[in-house]
Amino acid sequence: MDNFLDDIIDRAIEEDASDIYIQSESPVFLRIGGYMAAAAVPPEGYEIDEAIERILKVSGARAQLYDREEKDLSYTRQVGNGAGKRTFRFRVNLCMTKKGISIVMRRLKSVEANPLNLGVPGDLLRLVLESPTGGIIFVAGPTGSGKSTTLASLIAYLVATKCLNCVTIEDPIEYDIPEGMGNIIEREVGTTTLSFERALRAAMRQRPDVILVGEVRDPETASAAIQAAKTGHLVFTTIHTLMTTQVPSRIASMFPVEKQEWMIRELTDVLLAVMVQVLVPTAGRLVLATEFLDTKDAATRELLVRGRHDLLRQQQRSGQTGWTLNQSLRVLVDSDQVQEAEARRATNDPALFMKE
Repeated sequence: MDNFLDDIIDRAIEEDASDIYIQSESPVFLRIGGYMAAAAVPPEGYEIDEAIERILKVSGARAQLYDREEKDLSYTRQVGNGAGKRTFRFRVNLCMTKKGISIVMRRLKSVEANPLNLGVPGDLLRLVLESPTGGIIFVAGPTGSGKSTTLASLIAYLVATKCLNCVTIEDPIEYDIPEGMGNIIEREVGTTTLSFERALRAAMRQRPDVILVGEVRDPETASAAIQAAKTGHLVFTTIHTLMTTQVPSRIASMFPVEKQEWMIRELTDVLLAVMVQVLVPTAGRLVLATEFLDTKDAATRELLVRGRHDLLRQQQRSGQTGWTLNQSLRVLVDSDQVQEAEARRATNDPALFMKE
């Protein structure tokens, strides 16, 4: 029998799909331009164990899933021969489900070394280039909103244009960033380091100029990232929030109640900016919409400490400290880049949609 897994991967590459969904006793689905589409029914006699064993590169792989319930890793597919050979990498999640086993594969494309080409606002790029004394920048948003893509592009741009030492810590590594003028030390949780926290502490001995932390998931990582920013490093990371003003309280919620107020102040002391982003599907592609909050100003930081999100939102709407997601969506709708219905689904503030 032909290799069904690679057949599906080849189909996904041909269709420029971003994700592949394979599940026991189900058709295969692809996500193309943000939308799901049925791809194929596995041929009679095909066992999903064959796909698992190819991904994990061991026989009897199903037993490993029963032991750990799920796995996150990478898979590489090479297409063509000689000078025409191309390599495609995928981020893979394997897990047990009610039906049996689920395989979700996300295609990892080549990094775009100019963030502006992705729709990343120039305000953020200028802030990054003008931050010589360190600090921390958060890129926030829902799952699948392209946060990792934005950060990889920013890192690629910095390393291509400046002679820097950059440490990246991801779970798993999603992009192969070329070294350019600078140096890249790439760490992957689970393979080359045990945790974000350990890799961050080790990074302090590697003389980095820039540190990328794939995601802040726990108080230990949050504390280590803030400490790195306090010691003069430029730190990038991501978090799952829908509004820029929510980031300090979201980080503080990881800590005991008695430490939360202190943690908000610790974070805001080094917080340079927060950008929330969403991807809006339109005409077979995805368009980036953003919300931005510049927090360099001491008065803005004090409003965050005091929890005055109402005043911060007013300042964003007036353009003093950035802009809201609704304002970004309004521009996209008015310029016919996205449909109003799609923009409405993407908003984080439905009550003010198309009113800001």
